[in-house]
Amino acid sequence: MKGFTPIRTVRFIASLVAIFGMILFAFERILTMVYGIAANAVRTGNGLTDSFMVRFASENFSGVKKLLGILDQVKDLLPLANKGLLVLFIVSVTLMVIAAFGLTFPRQFGHVLVAMKLLKWQGGLAAVASVASEAPHPVISGKGVSKKVKSISKGFKRLGGKIVACCKKMVATLKKLQPKYWIFIGCALAFVLVLVFGVRGCSNGALFTSTQSLTDELTQQTLFYIKAQKSYFAKNSKIGGPKALQMPDSLTTSYFTYNVNGSRFAATLNKNFKDCPAGSKWSVSASTKGFFTVDLVLYRQAPKDTNCSVIAPNFKNIGRK
Repeated sequence: MKGFTPIRTVRFIASLVAIFGMILFAFERILTMVYGIAANAVRTGNGLTDSFMVRFASENFSGVKKLLGILDQVKDLLPLANKGLLVLFIVSVTLMVIAAFGLTFPRQFGHVLVAMKLLKWQGGLAAVASVASEAPHPVISGKGVSKKVKSISKGFKRLGGKIVACCKKMVATLKKLQPKYWIFIGCALAFVLVLVFGVRGCSNGALFTSTQSLTDELTQQTLFYIKAQKSYFAKNSKIGGPKALQMPDSLTTSYFTYNVNGSRFAATLNKNFKDCPAGSKWSVSASTKGFFTVDLVLYRQAPKDTNCSVIAPNFKNIGRK
């Protein structure tokens, strides 16, 4: 640090802040990917719990019951994890913006650090302020403990006074800033807001609302209805309704609303997805043909809008094997 000028010292500190912010940002991105995997697993698990096979397995196999319990615990933690990721993202971006300010305006940034008592001037060079404090030896007697409590109380009062004085100095320093610096600060805050509500929102949307998630959910629910209908028809030679198939007559998820009414299964898209409009419907109709030998016929119908083919391009072949 001997050859460091004040400007170099401030820029060195700003560089450390930038590196720390980048590390936090990379850590937040990794945790966001893990959060997406966990959220997808919870949504898939919630969809499975409405099926008869999974309910039967959870009642008869301890491993399945334990797995569903873990999914419930993860579901309860997801809201807290999402808030924690948002805080981590804001902190990391804020640190990088502060570092950019320090690298761009080192002189002004140095004055701010001095006002905050993070740096002090020593012989024209800026150095990190070090406060050496020696803790007294512990005293067992009641009188010694009383003195120690009083000293701690005085220490807190001094600390509070220093914080107030530091805040006053910061306010005074901010008042002396030129308009161009305020413009820079305003642009930096706008940049943070854009990143928080723009970049993070887009990345989360792409992560949590992927096409594959919709395809897997729709395929799974449709395949369960087809298998249940085939199984019931094989045993009873007739078409079963939701109660006979042990399926809910209505089920709403993040993406679709499913309805089983008589001999028809329908999945309706809840909200717009890419170019596929909300209200688009996929359905499977069950009927019989033949007189002496009655056979089950399943007619699968996808939306006529070709923009919806991206969600389930193979819908008409689900359950044919």
